[in-house]
Amino acid sequence: MLSLMNFHRVLIASSILFCWGFGIYEIVRFTTNAETNSVMLGILFVILGCGMLYYLIHLNRFLGRSNQ
Repeated sequence: MLSLMNFHRVLIASSILFCWGFGIYEIVRFTTNAETNSVMLGILFVILGCGMLYYLIHLNRFLGRSNQ
């Protein structure tokens, strides 16, 4: 059975992959049509993905749990 904590980790990991995938898609789209919005969205989503990766790595600390 999947615990709530593990489900939360899976959800965060899938959102990281989505953010990085969408960010890369927008950056590649910028190379084809040179729209400023595309590169700004791409950079923003890559940064958001990195922020969620930091959160995932330090999840126990954010929840106030000690390392086991």
